[in-house]
Amino acid sequence: MAKVGQFVTDPKAGAYCQITLDSGEKILVNHGAGGFKGGSLTIEVVKLMGFSSDRIFACDLDSPEGRAALSHLTRDAQPGSAEATALGAFVAHVTRCASVADVKISCAALMSSR
Repeated sequence: MAKVGQFVTDPKAGAYCQITLDSGEKILVNHGAGGFKGGSLTIEVVKLMGFSSDRIFACDLDSPEGRAALSHLTRDAQPGSAEATALGAFVAHVTRCASVADVKISCAALMSSR
């Protein structure tokens, strides 16, 4: 099972969470400033001791596709819980993935099925 780090919130920059996947690869799920539901959400592979990263997924949560994906991910979440937020919902979604390749496939499927 993936190891989920702390949820860190910066009022000016947004919020993020680092996850270590079963493969040992580390990813960073970042919800840019824009409130709890809107804005942009990205997933990056952390490289070189955290000093660089490669973006593997980006989602505009204000687009129709982004709103549909977020609605799908939060449909069973308890109101007020972390899973009811964009960051929490995407973190919960990718923690089921074993590797970065799985994250790419899972996120692509999430966006294409909406």
